Amino acid sequence: MPAADFLSCAVLTRPDDSNRALAGMLQARGVQVLQAPALEISRIPGVVGAGQSPACYDMVVFVSGNAVRAYLLALAEAGLRGWPAATIAAAVGAATGQVLRDSGEIPDNMILYPDPALDGQDSESLWRALGDRVGTLRRVLIVRGASGREWLGERLEAAGVCVDRLAVYHRSPAIWSRRERSVLENMFASGKPCIFLLTSGEGVDAVHGNMLRLGLAHQWKQALFVVIHERIATRLQSVLAASGKVEPPVVKICHPGDEPALQAILALASHTASS
Repeated sequence: MPAADFLSCAVLTRPDDSNRALAGMLQARGVQVLQAPALEISRIPGVVGAGQSPACYDMVVFVSGNAVRAYLLALAEAGLRGWPAATIAAAVGAATGQVLRDSGEIPDNMILYPDPALDGQDSESLWRALGDRVGTLRRVLIVRGASGREWLGERLEAAGVCVDRLAVYHRSPAIWSRRERSVLENMFASGKPCIFLLTSGEGVDAVHGNMLRLGLAHQWKQALFVVIHERIATRLQSVLAASGKVEPPVVKICHPGDEPALQAILALASHTASS
């Protein structure tokens, strides 16, 4: 399909293969898609042993789907299969919670995450979802990347809980190639709304770094954005302001997950096309 026939353009920057299903849904609705991960995810080997197994904790918290997959794989490699019946598997959002369910490793009644229909999808929301359970917790493991927010761990520690942090993967900026540059140039030249999906503050920095390196930073004035948290919107606004883009960017905030991102991208494209 020629670029002129597309209704809009979307740049999906989530890591690895997590863009594939969303890309298909968007393409079926007439959106040109570039899958261009902002970050590369690499597992940290050898970090899980008997002392980091779920049997040692009252609750294991996962900050992302990548954290779930890396931790469960590491457990299997260490011969530590089988989730204890009394250990809660908690997630900061419904998308990560679904990865826990899809793993088939953990009883459904031990999976806990904030209800997206009632609350946000972040550490603060999980804290509220825990409620009175906090008083029953003695030891908690937070499974995450090599860096991350400390808010939830600090709140649990302030409540008297012993908290361990376990980094199971690294995130590093992906380097976009001439192929991404060519597709992006064509997208911007088409005159169609060009919408970037951004799902982390580190991703914002990595995407901006690629745009600078490829000589495309001047195109930011044509871009629109979908993000999954107010913090990411704030980081984006700061980065673009520092780059010389004076006008506030057009940003739509949605919950994590394919369906919320799909609806947000389509709504932004439709609103822009009709305005």
